[in-house]
Amino acid sequence: MRHATLLASVLLLSGGCLQSDPITSSYGPLGVLQARWHDSGFTQGDDNYNAVTAASDGKIYYVICAHKIDVGAQMFAYDPASGKVKHVADLTEASGEKGLKAVPQGKSHVPFFEHKGKLYFATHLGYYQVVGGKELVGVPPAGYKPYPGGHFLAYDLATGKTEKLGDAPAGEGIITMAMDPKREIIYALTWPSGYFLRYDMKTGQVKNFGFTAGKGERGTGDEFRVICRSIAVDQILGTAAFSTSTGDVMQYTDRTGELKKLPAFSLRRDILGVWDPNKPGSMAYNWRQMVLYKPDNVFYGNHGNTGYLLRFGPYAHQMDVIERISAEKSRRSGEYDEFSYGYLGLTMGPDGHTLYFLTGTPKGEEIRFITYDIKTSKYTDWGALALSDGRRPTWAQAIAVGPDKRIYTVSKIEEHGKQKTDLLSFADPLQTPPPPPRRFERIHSWLNPQGMPHPLKEAHGLCVDRDGNVIVVDSVGSRVQRFTPDGKWLGEIGLGPGSGPGQFAGPRDARTLPATGEIFVSDANNYRVEVFNNDGKFLRAFGSKGSGPGQFLRAHGLAFSPDYKTLYFVDVDNNRVAAFDPSGKFLFNFGKKGFHTGEFREAHGIGVAGNGDVIVSGYFGPTTRFTADGKFRWEFAPSGFRNWVFFHSMTVDTQGNSYLAARDPQRRNGLEIYDNSGAWAGEIHPTAGEGELDLKTAYVDSRGLVYIAIETKGQHGVQVYRPVP
Repeated sequence: MRHATLLASVLLLSGGCLQSDPITSSYGPLGVLQARWHDSGFTQGDDNYNAVTAASDGKIYYVICAHKIDVGAQMFAYDPASGKVKHVADLTEASGEKGLKAVPQGKSHVPFFEHKGKLYFATHLGYYQVVGGKELVGVPPAGYKPYPGGHFLAYDLATGKTEKLGDAPAGEGIITMAMDPKREIIYALTWPSGYFLRYDMKTGQVKNFGFTAGKGERGTGDEFRVICRSIAVDQILGTAAFSTSTGDVMQYTDRTGELKKLPAFSLRRDILGVWDPNKPGSMAYNWRQMVLYKPDNVFYGNHGNTGYLLRFGPYAHQMDVIERISAEKSRRSGEYDEFSYGYLGLTMGPDGHTLYFLTGTPKGEEIRFITYDIKTSKYTDWGALALSDGRRPTWAQAIAVGPDKRIYTVSKIEEHGKQKTDLLSFADPLQTPPPPPRRFERIHSWLNPQGMPHPLKEAHGLCVDRDGNVIVVDSVGSRVQRFTPDGKWLGEIGLGPGSGPGQFAGPRDARTLPATGEIFVSDANNYRVEVFNNDGKFLRAFGSKGSGPGQFLRAHGLAFSPDYKTLYFVDVDNNRVAAFDPSGKFLFNFGKKGFHTGEFREAHGIGVAGNGDVIVSGYFGPTTRFTADGKFRWEFAPSGFRNWVFFHSMTVDTQGNSYLAARDPQRRNGLEIYDNSGAWAGEIHPTAGEGELDLKTAYVDSRGLVYIAIETKGQHGVQVYRPVP
């Protein structure tokens, strides 16, 4: 049973495991890590668990699993030097079962272990049925034989040949294994029964110690328990330990040949929540993964459901709960990841003291890279993995660091309406410095130029008309003014304050229609949108007060689609986006108020990318990207990232870069720039003689010039910047 509310309460009371201060940032510098695929050509794969490694020959070896009756798991090798992928083995054929017409070797669910020039691993079945939310052994269809059982395998790096070693008993799959290379012993747990196995690499003998988790995962009820997915081998003591769903720790000692419960250890802790060890759908109190920290000869691991970091020292008889190493979003919200089993992608980094971890988010919409420095206790969420087009891969249950300073995993993405599963890599941010930020130089600056009969009281919104002149929306003065690019006042659009046609009450933003020159203004406190011709004369208005279709409570930012057939408005108090055609015909709404993925916390700013995606900034963060019809894609720039906590408005340029008007807790202002994938790319801090200036919003024209609405000591105006090559 999952108790997210209990977890949140415990975290808030614990005073150190949940980031209760919304200002403190534990993010990496860019917020996004650019990833790329390495295509294997295997289109029928759908998973990976543990089986990715960087071998001593410089190649990345990995297995892509398949949950099918007639397709088995496939093993590949990627060479970073050549950039080529090679098919290594079909695990069913490598097990000598080609043509057997039995349930195939559909998975390798174990880490690779390299020893004396060979990679050691094991096979598992991938053909299941789900009963009552629990995975059970699939019943083979007519004409197919039952699963013959998993095998221990060895792949020779020099010859490229795969050898079958020992077999799992009674048709069991091998769900996890670990090696003691000093004694040349492999330990394993099987599925679905949860047998503990000892394989002697010298003699080839397999010893079965029987059930270790009730009757395992063969069924549901009090006698069945979820099986641990990681074994911690202590080469100094000659022991192998694993957890149980009830929170106990079992240890095998090779010197005595005994497998017994360690009485001094328990994972049944209040801070880890309350779990029913017999109920399917979680790892209960099991640890999820364990890795060795050699300097202290202790293990660090993660609790699957909550993402807490654990420290297990069998020699010192210690079992400590350290802190959550979940994604920062999960830590702050107190929520669990959508995948309740937790993530297996935990390993020790190249420096020997920094843990590398790949994990998900409460809605499972992306994978984030986490590091935890054991020496300094420093936690960092480096951000989401993102492809060059911004799409977020999901699902990463393995991790390895290659010789090319890149981190490898096997992940999933939706591509052309189908799921793609393949090798993914990204640069190790601890070994690779981030790219330099984009730079801009100021070319114009003006504050209430002479000759204006009604000086600006606030520069709240900006845009450029079809002639390149700058339109400034004065929300406090309820006026819309027009200037040349270098700041000469040209005139006023509309009729100033009021509620009649062409008048304004607290207007917020403006955009123009290039084909006709029409100017659209969000007249917030009159609950409408007003349209003017290029000369500034009133043409029409649409909208009314309310929460129904075509109504507003506070129209704020607005933006056109790339084809100018759709005009989007942010309706702040309805916490949604409204879409109209340029004539004022209502099309649709999307969005709602909330704290979860895809929901809004005071939506304010809006922009549209070149592909039609709609990007919306929340005043309290984050900024969220949707499809043109309002389907969630991804989010970026959360509150606290780079210490920015409030976001008034935003705009998007022709390349899909987002420009957010941001403020920190000390009221320091900046225009924060994010690229098309949501990675931080640079910033502009408007300044004058007295220092930094307040800013409300920005606009980017087709040439890439950035217009920023500024404020200083009661004066209001515009600064213009151009990018520096």
